[in-house]
Amino acid sequence: MLSTELENTSRESRIFAQKVARSIIEVQPNVNNTADIVVLLECLGYRKETLMHYGFADFHALANYIYDSLDMYETRGKSKDLFIESFTMKIPSLKKRLVEGIGMIFPWLGSLALLFITGVSLWMAWGLPIQITTAFVSGVFLGLVITEGTLQVFNRLFLFYNAQTNIGEVKRLQKRSYCLVGAVLSVTVCALFAIGYVENIPVNLVSIVAISTVTISLHRASYMIIYALKKLAHLIVAYSAAFASLLCVYYFGNPIISDNITRYFAGLVVAFVALSIFSIYQHYKLLKANTITISADMPHFYNPISRTDKTIKSRFAVQLWEVTSYSLYGTFYLVTMFADRILSWIYNPLVVREGFGLPMAFNSVYHAGADLALVVLLPASIIQYVMMEPIHMHMNNVSIKIKVSQARVLSKYIQNTYKKLLLVTMFSSIVTAAVLNVAAPYVMAHVEFSPTSMHVLQVASVANVFLSLFTANGLLLMLTNKIKLLAIIVMISASIVITGGMMLASSGFENLVYAYLGATIFAGMISTIYANKVMKNASSIIFARLM
Repeated sequence: MLSTELENTSRESRIFAQKVARSIIEVQPNVNNTADIVVLLECLGYRKETLMHYGFADFHALANYIYDSLDMYETRGKSKDLFIESFTMKIPSLKKRLVEGIGMIFPWLGSLALLFITGVSLWMAWGLPIQITTAFVSGVFLGLVITEGTLQVFNRLFLFYNAQTNIGEVKRLQKRSYCLVGAVLSVTVCALFAIGYVENIPVNLVSIVAISTVTISLHRASYMIIYALKKLAHLIVAYSAAFASLLCVYYFGNPIISDNITRYFAGLVVAFVALSIFSIYQHYKLLKANTITISADMPHFYNPISRTDKTIKSRFAVQLWEVTSYSLYGTFYLVTMFADRILSWIYNPLVVREGFGLPMAFNSVYHAGADLALVVLLPASIIQYVMMEPIHMHMNNVSIKIKVSQARVLSKYIQNTYKKLLLVTMFSSIVTAAVLNVAAPYVMAHVEFSPTSMHVLQVASVANVFLSLFTANGLLLMLTNKIKLLAIIVMISASIVITGGMMLASSGFENLVYAYLGATIFAGMISTIYANKVMKNASSIIFARLM
């Protein structure tokens, strides 16, 4: 409030207020409340007597007077640049993104390393009776499929609430995800024992399926937070320790445990414990957090950014409904990748000749080729991560510097990024597939790598080139929130693998790979056509979502 003296000497008072406003902006370019101004005035050394001399009753009167005029100084000269700079995001270096990309797929890299060591499968089931192997790997596949949807849901919601520093909702989300996984597991285990009873499958085999399903599901549920927070050092150390402990217990534990089946599962238990250490630590840190002050690059002087666990409780049913498409996409993507392997068990000639008391048997011949073909996906996945990880940051930095009428600049950037991503993905996956087909007979010479396995590898490696193409298209379509069509495409692809595989398998289980090839060609081509259509109006779609 202005005093009588201010009214008499208004020009001097205005000049004084303008000088104060410039000083405030030089210290704190982005001020959005009067409380910040009051504290800054005190820190700058202004005294109440000085303020009263120029007609201001106190600090609050001056703060209220200059608050509305601060924007004028924020947009002048260097202040404008500093103001815009405060909203830009720092792009991670290429080296950092490359390390992160390798770290994110490290579990797959380790599993494929075991494939080269054992020559059987990346599912780490070697030297066991075929009934045990079939039951164990069935549980692994089942656990992967039933938890993938939950993993997709958690990852998106966690990133959203963690970016808001909504620690209360992050905690609730973690608890809800475990409740959801627990409910799905309960239903799955009951269904397994019911099917085993109806089909007269031995209880011990059903128990192995159930235990491996529960184990892999709990492991993936516990590691959701590690993947979301990108704790790559923990990820690499944990999986390295798990793989090493599994190999050591199995190969060097014979003096203590003579039975190879018991020794193998003992190794799995040790590996599971090694994996759980880091996840338990991360969950402890999360659940322990109450109210935490976070240091930002340029926090407001008076009210630093903080987060608390006392937040409004969200409706989980609404959250699940909003991300249903992502859940379906992740689940059926895995079904498309692995359905041919399960069908190869059902049409395994060993089931017909020897029975085993099971409706299917692990097909190591088919897996040796199909699993090795997954190598095609790895370089492409790393490249896609490196190129796409900073795209939201780039878009943010571009969008704050352009007007809506200049949206074509952003559209051109997205289109160029898409073209580069597509070309690099195709080049890397084709080169990897070619090298793999040439080198496989020599690399796998220490094991029985049959001509049938080689045939499966050749076709599956081509199929994975198209799957890499589909993944690249999917990343750009997710950027424009076109997830529903992606989910539909991958669901159709899964049905092609299953129905086509059942028709082709009668002429030999090795022909199942052609159903997989057909499904990936469909997914790759349809997603490319649709992605090119969407990319023409990508910037408009993105701006429409934000407005």
